[in-house]
Amino acid sequence: MNPAAHYARALFELVEKTPNNEAVFLHNLVSVLKRRGHGALLARIFSEYQKLELQKKRTAGRSKTSADERRTKVLLELYRKLIAS
Repeated sequence: MNPAAHYARALFELVEKTPNNEAVFLHNLVSVLKRRGHGALLARIFSEYQKLELQKKRTAGRSKTSADERRTKVLLELYRKLIAS
C-alpha cells in the first residue's frame, strides 16, 4: 500500500466512526501533510478515498440485493407449497 492509500484508509475509518467531525479530520490531515512535506499527495489521497467510498456503496448494494433475493426465494417456496396443497 502506498502512502496515499494509507492516509485515505485512515481518514475513511475516522469518518466512518465519527461522521460529525469530517471537517476537523480533513483540516488535521492537510496540516499533517504540510508538516511532513506530503502536500503533493492530497490529490492521490482524495482519489483513494473515493475508491473506498465506491467500494462501500457497492458492498452495501450487494448485501441489499442478497436480502431481496432471499426474500424472493422464500416467497417462491411458500407459493409453491400453497399451490401443491
